[in-house]
Amino acid sequence: MMSAQLQQSDAGAAASSQPSQSTNEAQAQRTQSFGPLTNRAASSKSPFVRANSESAIAWQLLDDEAISRAKGENKPIFLSIGYLASHHCHLAHQETFSNPKIASLLNQEFVPILIDREEYPNIDSVYMSYNQSLNSNAGWPLNVFLTPELEPVYSGTYWAPPGTDGSVAAAAAADGAAKPLDWLTVIEKVHSSWQNEESRVRAEAQKSLIELQQLLGEGTLVATERQSPAEEITRSATDYSAEIQGEVDLDQLEEAYERITRTFDPVFGGFGQADKFLTPPKLSLILRATQFPQVVQDVVGPEECVYISTMGLHTLRRIVTGAVHDHIGGGFHRHSITRDWSLPSFEKLLIDNALLLGLFLDAWLLSGGQPQHEFADTVTEVADYITSDTMVSEKGGFFTSEVADSYNRRGDKVMRNGAFYLWTRKEFDTAVGNEDESKTAAAYWNVQEHGNVDSAHDPLDEFLNQNVIHIVKNHTRLSKQLVLTEEEVKRRIDSAKAKLRSYRQAERVKPDVDTKIVTSYNGMAIAALSRTAAAIFDKKDPATGKREKYLTAAKNAALFIKNELWDSSEKTLYRMYCDGRSDVKAFSEDYAFLIEGLIELYEASADASWLEWADELQAVQITLFYDQPTTTPTQANARCGAFYSTTHDAPYTLLCYKDAMDSSQPSANAVSVSNLFRLGALLSDEKYTYLAKESLNAFAVEMLEHPNLFPGLLCGIVPWKLGGRHWVCMFKDEPDRHELAGFYKAPRSALFTVRYHTGDEPHAWIRRRDPGSETFRRANAVYMGGAKVLGTILPEGIITPTGSHFPGINTV
Repeated sequence: MMSAQLQQSDAGAAASSQPSQSTNEAQAQRTQSFGPLTNRAASSKSPFVRANSESAIAWQLLDDEAISRAKGENKPIFLSIGYLASHHCHLAHQETFSNPKIASLLNQEFVPILIDREEYPNIDSVYMSYNQSLNSNAGWPLNVFLTPELEPVYSGTYWAPPGTDGSVAAAAAADGAAKPLDWLTVIEKVHSSWQNEESRVRAEAQKSLIELQQLLGEGTLVATERQSPAEEITRSATDYSAEIQGEVDLDQLEEAYERITRTFDPVFGGFGQADKFLTPPKLSLILRATQFPQVVQDVVGPEECVYISTMGLHTLRRIVTGAVHDHIGGGFHRHSITRDWSLPSFEKLLIDNALLLGLFLDAWLLSGGQPQHEFADTVTEVADYITSDTMVSEKGGFFTSEVADSYNRRGDKVMRNGAFYLWTRKEFDTAVGNEDESKTAAAYWNVQEHGNVDSAHDPLDEFLNQNVIHIVKNHTRLSKQLVLTEEEVKRRIDSAKAKLRSYRQAERVKPDVDTKIVTSYNGMAIAALSRTAAAIFDKKDPATGKREKYLTAAKNAALFIKNELWDSSEKTLYRMYCDGRSDVKAFSEDYAFLIEGLIELYEASADASWLEWADELQAVQITLFYDQPTTTPTQANARCGAFYSTTHDAPYTLLCYKDAMDSSQPSANAVSVSNLFRLGALLSDEKYTYLAKESLNAFAVEMLEHPNLFPGLLCGIVPWKLGGRHWVCMFKDEPDRHELAGFYKAPRSALFTVRYHTGDEPHAWIRRRDPGSETFRRANAVYMGGAKVLGTILPEGIITPTGSHFPGINTV
C-alpha cells in the first residue's frame, strides 16, 4: 500500500524519483499541447484561493481545464483543501508552499489544485473521510494525492517542511517524538510510485474508492435489509397517509443520553479531553432533556433528564468563561486546544456563533428568559457580533469568518497566531491605565506577569509572556479577595473591558475577514437571529430595542440570498457569493439550513412570503436530492429515503453520499427532517410529514447501533412517535407579541409551530396551498366572526380557543 511505502526509509527516494530521458521528452510534448502551467488562483471567487495568487506553486482551479491537463499529461493531481480563517492553512502556505523545491516538484510532476472547503463541502467531506480511514485524524489543510480520475492515492493534514527547523518537526523533536514525514519525502515517494508502478497505484486507488463507498454508506442499508426483489414496495405519488413501521423509538434517546453522559467532563464541561469542540448539535439535544414531552422524560428518567440538562448548562457556563470566548470584542472562537477551555484556536466562524446563539438562547429561556437571568447578556452579545459591521456585508449577507492570524501592530511584516487577542501584562496595564482597575481585571481574567499559557501547550513559544483572557474568578470571589463590594468589582471590570476594547481597535490591525457569503451559513444566522428577535420583545427587557435590529438583519440576509443566489426562473439555488455569484450550485445542506431560517423568520415576523419561499425551496430540495424509494435500485439510488448531499451529476464529485451524523454543525438530513415535520404541520401536508419519517427510518440501522452520533435525527423521533403541538394566531394588522409570549419564550423541545391567519392577501397563499384544511375552515369562521383567538390544533384538526395565552407551553 502507498501508506506503508511512505513509512519506509526514504534512502534513495530522490534518485528514484528522477524520470528517464524518454519520459521527460514525452512529458515535454504533452505539456506543449496544454501550454505552460501558470497560477490561476486570482480568477477564483474564493478569498482563500485568491490569497494564493502570488504563490510559487501554479495553483489550478477545480475545473475541466485542470482535470483535462492531468489526464492529458497523465500526471497525478495534488489537491490541497483549506479555508482562509485557519491558522494551520496559513502556516502551510508560509512554511511549506513557499519552499522553492516543493513548488518546483509540484509544478513539474503534478497538477496542483487548491480549493476552499467552504465552497466545496462535498469534495472536502469525501476526501476527509478517506484521510480519517487512512490516518485516523482530521484537520486542515487537507492534502490529497489523486489519480487524474480523482481517485485518492495518499493523504495527510500537515507534514513537516523540509529540514529540521520547521515548526512541526521542531515540536516533535522537542517532545522526543519520532520525526514526522516531511513534505519532500511524501512528494518524492508519490511521484516515484506513479512513475514506476502506475498500474499498481491505480489499482490501489480503485480499491480505496470501493472501501470509501462502503464507509459513506449511511442511509442505504434499511431497504436492502428489509426488502427482497419479490417484496419491493411500490407506492403511488399520493399515498402518503400510510404509517411507516420503523425500528427506531424513544428508547434510542435513552441510549444516546447514556452514552453521551459517559464522555462528559464534570469538571470543565464539554466532552472528552482536548481538543474540545463546541458541539452545538449534542448540546442542543442535552438542553431539550427537561423540555421533551413527559412520555420521553419517563423513558429516560425524570432525575436523569435534570442531570443531563445540567450537563449542558455547565458546559455553556465554562464556554462563556473560557478563552474560546472573546471577552473584549464579543463572539466565540472555533474550539479549545486545552481541556479547560484556556487556549483557543483563534479563528471566529459565522457558523459557530450562529449555532451558539441558538444554544445560549435556549439556556436563557430555560432560566426564565428575563433580562436579569443567566445568559441574557451572552445572547445579545453574540447577536450583536453576528450583526456587527465586521460580519455583515453592505448588501445584507453575512460574511463567513475572521481569520486566526493577524499583525500585532501596523507595519509588522509577519502575521502571528491570535495576535489580535493576546496581551502582555505590560500592555494590559498600559491599556487600562488605572492601577486599581488593572489589578482587579487581571485577577478576574488571569493576566499574569509572564503569561498564562502553559508551556506544555506552547512547544514553539508562540505565546511566550502572552496572556489569553479568560475568567478564573467570579465577582463574588473577587469582592472577598479584594475586600470590595461586588458592584465595585463589576464597575472596575466593565471599565477595564471598555478601555481594552478601545485600545485594541486603535492600536492593532484587525484580522482579515473571509468575505464569502455562503447560503447554508446565512441560513443558520437567519434562524438564530429570528428566534432571538422574537424572544426579546418584552417591554421590561432593555434589549427590546434590539429586536428590530436582529429581525431586520435576518430579513436582509434572506433578501440577499433571494436576490443574488436564487434563480427563480430556473428554480436553482447557488452556494456562494463573493464579488459576484459563484457557479457552484447549492448542496442539500444549503437548502436545508435556508429553509430552516425562513421558517423561523416566518414565525418571528408573521410574513407569509417567507413560508411560501420555504415551501418552494423544499419542493426543489426533494426533487434534486431525495432518495426516492423506487421499485428497482440503481447505482444512483438506494431507494431508502433521505437526502443525498449532492445531486448525482454534481461535477468532480467522486461519491454521492447522505449526511446524517452531526459534527460541529447539524447534518443536512437532521435539519431536513425537522423542516419536513414543521412544514407538514404548518401546511397540513401529509407528504412532507411522510418524507420526514421515511428519512429518519433510512438511518435506522446506524441509529440503533450508535444513537449518540445522531443527536439531530434523534430529536425527530419525538414528533414521529408523539406528534407535536401547533398553534394558530388570528390578527388583522399585527399579531400581539405579548399574547404570543408563551410561544416565543419557549426553549426548543419537541415539534411545535405557530401559524398566522389573517384576511390579508399575503396569507391568502396559505389558504390556497391548503384549500381542504379543516383547520383553516374553522379558523376563517372564527376570524370572520371578529374574534381574536390563539388556539391549539388538536390531532383531529380542531382549534381549541385558549384565550390570550398558551397554557403549559413551557413544559411541552
